[in-house]
Amino acid sequence: MRVLMIAMQYPTAAGQSYLTTELADALAMSGHDVEVLHLDWGAAPDLKIEKIRTQTGVSVTRCGPKCVSSFGALVRNASKFVLSGRRAAKVAELYFDLSKFDAAIAWMPALAIAPLARKLARAQIRHRLLFIWDFFPDHHHEIGRIPSGLPLRIARAWEQRLLGRFTAIICTLPGNADYLRRRFGVRADQRVLVTPIWGDPTPVPPVDRAAVRRTYGLPAQAPIAVFGGQLVEGRGFEQMLAAADAALAAGSDLSFLFVGDGRFAASISERASRQANVLYRPALSRDDFLELLGACDVGMVATVPGVTSFSIPSKSIDYLRAGLPIIAAVEHGNDFVQILNRYGVGAAVPFGEGELFFLEAERLASGGPIKARAAHCLEEIFDVRHALATVLDAAGEGPATRRTEVPSNPRQPRKRSAERALRHSPSKAG
Repeated sequence: MRVLMIAMQYPTAAGQSYLTTELADALAMSGHDVEVLHLDWGAAPDLKIEKIRTQTGVSVTRCGPKCVSSFGALVRNASKFVLSGRRAAKVAELYFDLSKFDAAIAWMPALAIAPLARKLARAQIRHRLLFIWDFFPDHHHEIGRIPSGLPLRIARAWEQRLLGRFTAIICTLPGNADYLRRRFGVRADQRVLVTPIWGDPTPVPPVDRAAVRRTYGLPAQAPIAVFGGQLVEGRGFEQMLAAADAALAAGSDLSFLFVGDGRFAASISERASRQANVLYRPALSRDDFLELLGACDVGMVATVPGVTSFSIPSKSIDYLRAGLPIIAAVEHGNDFVQILNRYGVGAAVPFGEGELFFLEAERLASGGPIKARAAHCLEEIFDVRHALATVLDAAGEGPATRRTEVPSNPRQPRKRSAERALRHSPSKAG
């Protein structure tokens, strides 16, 4: 099968990977021909078009975004969506023969590649798959990145129209598949499937904790709760920092470590300079970050209050690979809580409970190893082979995946293995 993947994040530097690269590699190693159009959303607009072939044989064509940089943030952001999509379509026209592909894979927001989404359908690519990790524009509005009013209404109407260009839509959780049907129009002939986020499930080898802590200037003996990733909106830093305040007030020796770059990096670094139990380190390569996790005791994840759809924070996979339990503050009803409970790999607390977040983090940090349970969870839920099977199913390759396909009537779902793992779990957090 010949597969075209369109992605806005696709790192190719040594020691770097992402969910997109892992899925492309899994497809390539399964014998499929994979080509990637990487619309590098974070690159400079004048980025020259680059062509790369990875070690797994994936052909990558990278181009930068376009935008109108004057007239303020609203115009810059809106124009970036419109103009970057046109650029991606032009690059696809010049560098790819769309008619030769059997399947195409893209991610929401489809608005970012709107002209290309239309070209995929016109080229009669039989299987056009759209992954939804965050619902655009709803989620972006709820975390403050898109204003209400006309911009929101236009973005939502446009995104809804573009959804119709895809033959299958893949959500990360059963609750999100339900959300899709409630909030967006889905045609009867469009398939809706579920597969959680994925990653390399290989456990991280044990590290010399003392040596790693010395390398990064961390406390020699005190337990450490760690967050790693982009320091931007939607990560729930208020909850984690409130937990740090509660720990300081309680006289706990638990430290709160933040690793990464982004818009909030400067403020978190400044907080660390004046609060003894808050630590900040800049972003690391994937391998170095995994090594650092081996010297920590509990992984932190949090989303933000008021969002109406669910998510699985991707750094959860790295925490589990390092054998760390996870303390989470996530939306009420999020299926992720069931995963933590079912496999005994963490705990969840309500939003706004900074002290409880701290107490649960402290309990998990002193609770002993969870490596065996973490490995079991990774294998059954987060192994990339499950996402690969779902993609092949959606693309008509081979037998049904035995993951989750959500029927038109979500009240009477057809049970498959992933759905059992998520829905047949206790819902109580803790």
